[in-house]
Amino acid sequence: MAYDLDPAFDDEQSSNNVRRARRREQDKQRMAYRRAIEDYRDSQALHAAVCDFPDLSDLRQGGQPLV
Repeated sequence: MAYDLDPAFDDEQSSNNVRRARRREQDKQRMAYRRAIEDYRDSQALHAAVCDFPDLSDLRQGGQPLV
């Protein structure tokens, strides 16, 4: 028994695959963007944590230690 394939069904399947692939690429781009934002926020937080010690910057400029 031979099956006749419906060409409309094949077109629908291929368009679904194209749609899925496009959505997958968009998701990858979105996740890369989110990771970049998270990395930036982490680096800003680290910078703020490290640079909030003015006494240490005085030591580097030749100031006297507090101890």
